Amino acid sequence: MLRINVFAVILMAVLFSSCEKKPSRPPYNLDREATACISIPYEEVGGVKTIPVKLNGITMNMIYDTGCSGIHMSLNELQTLIKNGKLDESDILDATYATIADGSIVENGTINIKCIEIGGEDGIVIENVQASVALNQVAPILLGNAVLDELASVEVDNMAKTINFNKK
Repeated sequence: MLRINVFAVILMAVLFSSCEKKPSRPPYNLDREATACISIPYEEVGGVKTIPVKLNGITMNMIYDTGCSGIHMSLNELQTLIKNGKLDESDILDATYATIADGSIVENGTINIKCIEIGGEDGIVIENVQASVALNQVAPILLGNAVLDELASVEVDNMAKTINFNKK
C-alpha cells in the first residue's frame, strides 16, 4: 500500500509539474499594519522545539529548524491536507532531490502551500511557499528558512519558552 502511495505522489508530481517562477518580491508584506512581534510558546519534545503552525488552514505542530532550508513534511501531512480538501492538483509541483543532515541524497516531492499562519490571523501570514514532501510516512515536519527568511528576525527566548517572530 505504501509503495502505491509513493508511486502515486511521484506520478502526480511529474504529471502536474510547474515551471512558474518564484515571485520577485517576498510573499510576506512587511509593510502590512500588524503587531511587530508575534510571540509563540514552544513545546520541547525530544530535544526539539515545536510550535503550532497552520498550513492551508490545518494546524500542525512543526519543529522549528534553522538548519532546514524550507518546509519539510512526510506523506502523512500531505495526506491530511488532501483529505481535508486543502490541496488540489495545481499544488503538486515537482519531484526534487535534497541532501539531508547525514549527507545522503533523497528524492522528495514538492508542493505549494497557499497559506502559512503563525500566531493566528492577526499574526504572520505568508502565501505561496514551496514545501518538500518526504516519500515516507515518518519524516518530521519542519519549519525552516523558507518561512524564517521572510521575516525581519526570529529570536528564541529560552527563559520564557517562546519563539519571537519580528515582522519589522
